[in-house]
Amino acid sequence: MDKHGYGSNNLRIPPITGLMAFESVARNGSFSKAADELSITQSAVSHRISQLESLVGASLLIRIGHSVSLAPAGKELLPYVREGLGSLRDGLANISTEGKPSLKLSLAPAVAANWLIQRLSGFHRKHPDINLEINVTSKNINLRSGEADVAIRCGDGRWDGLDAIELIPLREVAVCSPAYQKAHPWLRRLEDMERATLLRHNLASWKNWFAGQGIDMKTQPSGVSFSEVSLLITAAECSQGMALVYDVLVERQLQDGTLVQPVPHSLVSERSYHIVTPTGAPRSPALQAFIDWLLTLKPEPKAR
Repeated sequence: MDKHGYGSNNLRIPPITGLMAFESVARNGSFSKAADELSITQSAVSHRISQLESLVGASLLIRIGHSVSLAPAGKELLPYVREGLGSLRDGLANISTEGKPSLKLSLAPAVAANWLIQRLSGFHRKHPDINLEINVTSKNINLRSGEADVAIRCGDGRWDGLDAIELIPLREVAVCSPAYQKAHPWLRRLEDMERATLLRHNLASWKNWFAGQGIDMKTQPSGVSFSEVSLLITAAECSQGMALVYDVLVERQLQDGTLVQPVPHSLVSERSYHIVTPTGAPRSPALQAFIDWLLTLKPEPKAR
């Protein structure tokens, strides 16, 4: 055992404030960002890490100007710190809210509002003892740091450090409001669509969609481009033009008649919605129950 009380069988755990500061700086690559995240001053972050380094007897971070990187000891320690903080968060979550297990889910606004919310009561009926906390964001948050337990993400299923289970295969469909269709009576065939106002989002390309139907799009789309799919769908409902969207996001609107497909063509997307969890992380009973429930919602394969 060394002078700090660190021996193989009798380890003195450093203050959690220092461990949290170390993990935050390592993840953000910045003392100032860590300070903002922890709601303390930058000097306080530096002091906590200096104290931690003194306790463990090794340098954990290399600081050159504003640049921060992990020292060899820091690289070795970081996975254990993350695992320990994650386990502590899980333990606290499991005893919070009158002892009910809690679960944090992250997903984008469009899939939350247009797919999950209509089905969520089924999970609550089956698992009334689980508190589900839903974080709606367009950003892919850091699951490995404990910002969420599970996420629903759109992509090809390959994310570093994450396990992905396909949940919803996607098709791209072109939709507009009945009023827009009525105002453009010439909009009857696939070839007519290129003349329409084509609303855009970066997840789906009109040029690729037309190419999938055997049409070489010769002009650029004339409509507005949106950063958020929910706004794109709303714009289509408000008769602003035609939107190219994933079919599962407009199921309700097509059933209710607030959106229509002037032409019945679609394109199988290279993307799918996936259930995403950190690779190798243990799954609590609540998390496994939620994943199992989501998989019961997976649609039957459609003919291609």
